[in-house]
Amino acid sequence: MKRFVNILLLLSMSFVYGSIDCPADSSYHVDSRTMLPDGSPNPTYGQEISTGLCVCLDFVDGASLDGNLLTFTIRLVDNEPIRGLELDIYHDASELEYHGYAKGEKLENVTDEEGVPRTMTLLGNYLDDHLKILAYSTARARTSGDGQEGDLLHITYALLDGAAMPDQVTFYFGLANIPGTSSDPELLNVACSYPDELNPIAVSTATTASIDKDQLIPEVFALKQNYPNPFNPSTQISFDVPTGSDFLSLNIYNLLGQNIKTLVNESLPAGRYTMEWDAKDMLDNPVSSGIYFYELKSETFISRKKMLLIR
Repeated sequence: MKRFVNILLLLSMSFVYGSIDCPADSSYHVDSRTMLPDGSPNPTYGQEISTGLCVCLDFVDGASLDGNLLTFTIRLVDNEPIRGLELDIYHDASELEYHGYAKGEKLENVTDEEGVPRTMTLLGNYLDDHLKILAYSTARARTSGDGQEGDLLHITYALLDGAAMPDQVTFYFGLANIPGTSSDPELLNVACSYPDELNPIAVSTATTASIDKDQLIPEVFALKQNYPNPFNPSTQISFDVPTGSDFLSLNIYNLLGQNIKTLVNESLPAGRYTMEWDAKDMLDNPVSSGIYFYELKSETFISRKKMLLIR
C-alpha cells in the first residue's frame, strides 16, 4: 500500500511569465495503434501521423517559497481541448524531496463537450527517480482548448534539513503524453514542445514570492472513482478530507459484504489523498477477479463506489 498526500497551495506569485511559443500547427507522432476502433488492422501502424493541434508545456522561471517548501509552476498552451495527461517529471536537485502537487487553472476549469462543468482527477506518484502525474476524467472532461497560456500544475518540494537552497533546478519531461480531442473517439498524443532530456530547462530559485496559505484545502469529504477501472494488478483510490475531520476508514468489500482489506483506519489532516490497493486481502493473498466495493466512512460522512478487478 502506498500513500500520497497532496498538499495544496494557492500561489500569489508576482513573476512575469515568458510566453510559450506554440502555434496552432499539427502535431505529429508515431502511430502505435495496431488496430483501429472497428477492429481492423491499422494501415498507419509505425508511421508518423498527424494527431491534432499542438499542445506545449514549459516551466515558469522562478519559484515560490514558504518556509522550506519550494513550489514550481508548469504552464500549458492548449490549441485544442485535452482530455487528460501523463507526465514523468525529472529534476537534478538532490537537496529537494517531493512534497505535493496542485491543479492550475487549466485543469480546474474543465467542462464536457456540451460545456457542462466537470472535474478532472489528478494523481501524483513519486517513483525511484521521478514524479509521475496522471490527470483523467470519467465524465469526458476537457480543457478549454483556447490556445491561451495558463497554469497547468504546481509541484512542491521540501528542502532537506541542513541543505542549502540550490541557485537553480534543472527539469525535464521523460514522458509527455497529452491526449487531444481532434480524433475523438481516439485520444491521440498532441504534445509538440516541452523540455525533454536533451533540452532540459534550468529554473531559477533566486526569485521567490510568498504563498497565501491554502484556500484550496477541501471544504467537504469526497470519494473519487478509482483509476484505472477495470484494473489489474493494482488501482488507486483518491479522496478528500476537510479541515476538522474526525476518525475515518477506507475499506474494501467483496460482493458478500465482507471486509477484505482496510487501507485507512486513523485520523488524517485536511488534504487530498491517494491510496493504492494491490488486489490483496488482509493476509496478503491475491483476491480473485470480480466486483469489489470501496467505502470511505467517518462519523459525519459515508460514500461507497464499485470497481472491477480482471485477472
